[in-house]
Amino acid sequence: MNDIKFRKNTLLKLAKANNVKRVSKEALIEIEKAMIDLSEKISKRAIELANHAKRLTVKKEDIELASR
Repeated sequence: MNDIKFRKNTLLKLAKANNVKRVSKEALIEIEKAMIDLSEKISKRAIELANHAKRLTVKKEDIELASR
């Protein structure tokens, strides 16, 4: 899943929403890596929760539980 990319503009909007004035390219790359790692962990856990509930569909509740 290494082909996942966030748009630079999206990352900048997130930073500005949190009162960050400037962000280096290297910081954007690290933020992107962290977001991908976190989303993969949450997704895997949500799939496990759905499977445990004998469902094929991952629901909002699975994501909420997995992100705790």
